[in-house]
Amino acid sequence: MESKQKKLLEDYETFLISWNRTHNLISKSQTTFLKEHIQDSLAISSKLQRCLVDLGSGGGLPGIPIAIANPEKTVILVESNTKKSAFLLNATGRLGLKNTQVINERIEKIDPSILPEQFDVVSRAVGSIKTNINLVSNLLKNKRIELKLMKTEDQLDQEKIPPGYRIKKIDKFPSKTKDKTRILVTIETEQQNG
Repeated sequence: MESKQKKLLEDYETFLISWNRTHNLISKSQTTFLKEHIQDSLAISSKLQRCLVDLGSGGGLPGIPIAIANPEKTVILVESNTKKSAFLLNATGRLGLKNTQVINERIEKIDPSILPEQFDVVSRAVGSIKTNINLVSNLLKNKRIELKLMKTEDQLDQEKIPPGYRIKKIDKFPSKTKDKTRILVTIETEQQNG
């Protein structure tokens, strides 16, 4: 990673901590381990397509670190909470991230025609696999998307994959924020496979 990108990550961290004092964007535990959360975000970066939608972006994790480290990737930050969206707009503007877009809307209300034909949906904090699939189901029409969820192995063992979907791939990586290994679960519709 170039020194300019490292500086941008430091600036992002400082800006997020500053805004968090008055806007409660991330939890106290996330603030304590913010550097580690950024490292976890960067760990999945190579597994993503050129365009990704960060679902429930909140304080910008994992989307903003990925956008900083990969200026060639388009990162769409989707956040329904207005104050969190305001932070995302301010942060991406202040950091000069021209490869980002912020959408202040619930994912299930987004018109699929405004998104590219192929993209990954990434989610850190938005519920179970089934919940995530239900949220993005409107985007699946005539699109080739993969849903990529950051989980631990025991979380995956407890979940059921709804009919019509399958796990395409599981990537493991050491976590800086969890005692357990993190996994990136890639889910696709069965029709994408066949």
